[in-house]
Amino acid sequence: MKKRSANRILCLGLLFIPVMLTGQKNAAGDNNLEILRKLHSTQAIVNKGLELLTARDLAGAAREFNRALETLPENPNACYGMAYIGNQKREIAQALIWIEQAEKGCLLLQQAWEKQKTNPFKLSKEDEGRLREIAAQTVGGSVDLMNCVLNNTAYEMKRTGVNSNAVPLKGNTDNSPFVVPAEFLSLHGNLLFKLKRFPEAEAKYLEVLAIDPGHERCLNNLINIYFISGRIEPARRWLEKAGQQKVKINPGLEKAVRQIQTPEKSREKP
Repeated sequence: MKKRSANRILCLGLLFIPVMLTGQKNAAGDNNLEILRKLHSTQAIVNKGLELLTARDLAGAAREFNRALETLPENPNACYGMAYIGNQKREIAQALIWIEQAEKGCLLLQQAWEKQKTNPFKLSKEDEGRLREIAAQTVGGSVDLMNCVLNNTAYEMKRTGVNSNAVPLKGNTDNSPFVVPAEFLSLHGNLLFKLKRFPEAEAKYLEVLAIDPGHERCLNNLINIYFISGRIEPARRWLEKAGQQKVKINPGLEKAVRQIQTPEKSREKP
């Protein structure tokens, strides 16, 4: 807790790095480049929304996210922010719509990126490098910022152009900087869990754990899904994996999983 204020300043400072995109236009490539430019132009608004979230001003944050969405309706960070707010307000069905839109926004940006790369008037190497930095800051960095200031987790700026806590969507995404952050998938899974859509939630949690094996909430919820559905052996396997990752599992859940008898266990002799 003692480093929270310092982390907040660091997170905010790293995201407000001015970057200009020049690039050449033509009729075929203008739309794709414009999408990427709109992402950059709305980032300060999204950051303002995140600041308001840290102050627990949900209404103010929603106002800023909606401002960003007026310019770029597919802005994945603004959509994620709206999903986060919906979850906080227990408007789960609406939050689910927003998180699905956030993931679709990442896919749109991937497609725009790939098309821009094949455009005869594609970005210069310098602009490509700058755009990758924007991608690291906007798609992954905003989620890291939210986690940093709201959940007091460690923050590390992603400068490689690809978020290490992200997974590519389907399609030709080689070297694409626009990938779905693990926290998008985690929130998606949590919303499905709250709606008792357990098979879909399980799939999302498995995606997250393939990226971040030590994700505490996902591990707890996944083990809980296996427990309540009577799949005790998978629950035990993931309990062991949690132990290997030194992840804290709810004591009541852990005790219940370990105590329940399976046919194999009941046949064991003392």
